[in-house]
Amino acid sequence: MLILLFRVTANVKLLLKLIQDHKDACDKEKNGSRRMLRVATMITILDNVRDRIQKSQSFGNKRSEVDLRRCNTDLRPDNVPSDVKQSRESAVDDENERLRKELNASLAAQKSLQAMCSSFGKRKEIMAAQLSRKVQELNGMEELVNDLKAQNKTLLQKVQECVSKHKEKKYGGVGGGESQGNVALQERNKALSEQLLKSLDGYRSMKRKLKLAQEENVKMHATMDEMREKIMRSLERVGSFKERLSLSSGSKPQIDVQEEILALESIFECFQMMVTKYDKKQGECIQPKGRSMLVSLLF
Repeated sequence: MLILLFRVTANVKLLLKLIQDHKDACDKEKNGSRRMLRVATMITILDNVRDRIQKSQSFGNKRSEVDLRRCNTDLRPDNVPSDVKQSRESAVDDENERLRKELNASLAAQKSLQAMCSSFGKRKEIMAAQLSRKVQELNGMEELVNDLKAQNKTLLQKVQECVSKHKEKKYGGVGGGESQGNVALQERNKALSEQLLKSLDGYRSMKRKLKLAQEENVKMHATMDEMREKIMRSLERVGSFKERLSLSSGSKPQIDVQEEILALESIFECFQMMVTKYDKKQGECIQPKGRSMLVSLLF
């Protein structure tokens, strides 16, 4: 009975924690699949709690029925031997101790799972912070480009106003000098426009290369994981081959050494191809440039 109540209490605490997490997640994210999974987990825990409560109630009812049952026989002294009583009490104590150990083990496993989930949450927060910092850098570069566009547009409007004013004037000498100044301003504006277009093209190319580099980084991690698995399998195979050689050294060898050597050579050739491919991709990798490079390109 006590163990059932302990388990019900642990399930209720876990259910309250899941409800709080579900509430926080509903405020932050809009992922329907995870929400349904959490709701299903909470329903399962509720069913488990209900079943345990029903079992405890049924256990209590049975006990009360046994206590209140009418007996038509005369009261007799208890003739159960003392050693039988002691054996029963020791069996009950052993059962309680075993259940207490299981409860402690389950609580320790729950704490370890909570620590693991918290560590996963911290890693997720770190990755989100890094991504937000990258997004802020890209937004800053876009703001700089937009500012340059606005300056270029303002300069173009001023040049057009100057041209319209000087066309209305009829003086030759002064007007000719000012018209030359307007031509120089138009040429400078055209050069700035070309530089702005080049910088925009460079920014788009740099953004594209950054995306490709990130995808290549993901592929590289997958390749490294695959190489790690193959290295572990190769080491196991080498150890097995070495053990079989040591076992067959005293008697006639029963293993095909040439076949094992060829298999190991193929494995190491595969490693060499992967490393060569990774070196080529690493040579082609281009690091993204910062805002200072974009400003130097514009001005």
